[in-house]
Parts: sequence; structure tokens; C-alpha cells
Amino acid sequence: MWRIGILLILFSLYLQEGSAQLKPFAFEDLEKMQSVEPRPVVVLIMTSWCKYCHSMKNTMLKNKEVSKILSERFYVVFLNAEERKDIIYAGRKFKFKPSGVNTGFHELAEHLGTINGQLAFPSISLLNETNEIIYQHEGFLDASSLANLLKTLVGKLE
Repeated sequence: MWRIGILLILFSLYLQEGSAQLKPFAFEDLEKMQSVEPRPVVVLIMTSWCKYCHSMKNTMLKNKEVSKILSERFYVVFLNAEERKDIIYAGRKFKFKPSGVNTGFHELAEHLGTINGQLAFPSISLLNETNEIIYQHEGFLDASSLANLLKTLVGKLE
């Protein structure tokens, strides 16, 4: 009987932890979400081969402070810069642009992540409720730096 009690406690802790995690959206969902509750959008532009990109993604998903700020104040999208499917966003169709046999970048990653003429990974773009880029950051941010950046952005948005 005590084993069942322990299992129930562990299961409830797991559910509580899972419910506090950040839930990223797809670009296709943003229009509907913005019509219900307008919020700025944080886009993490990454690739499958970039270890710093995956580290930032994990920070966004698993760091309690970062995840809490993102969940409460922003919509979050993870954009694979090498995505090959078309993405419709803000009334426009964005496509993959090949640059070689098995290489290339998605137009949306290029549109949102180009800073000073370059697309670097990871990059963060902050979009307002009307899909305008209002802030960009190129390069890796650890959990503390990302939390501080998000707090600063929240302060500027208020």
C-alpha cells in the first residue's frame, strides 16, 4: 500500500514539473494565439548540428527562471534554419533556399535571424504582436544572461 502512495506522490510531482515547462508553438499557430491573447514572440533560430543552439533550447525549456518568464510573457518558437518545409507566417510563404547539394537555409530564418548581413547560430529574434522585429541577439547566452535579457525586454515592453 505504501508503494502505491509513493508512486502517486512521484507521479503528481512529475505532473507539476511538466505543467511548469515552456510549451513552444509553431509559426502556423501564432496568428490564432495572437488573436486570443496578443504577446511578443521569441524566436530561437537554430540548426540540428549547433551544440550551442541545443544548449540554449534546453535552457529555455528546463531552466525554471527562464521558462517561467517565457511562459508568462511571450510566445516561443524554435525555428530550424535548415527546415525544408514551407512556412506560412504573417501572410507570406517562406521556403527553403538550397545553396548546395545538401545545404541551404530557410527564408524565414534568414528574414528573422540576419544581423549585420550575417545569419549566425544561435540567434534570437523578438517580434511584436504585429510581427515586426523589435530586437535581435546573435550568439549563445547562458541561463543567467538569458534570464537577464528577458527581464530587460519585459521592462522595455511595459
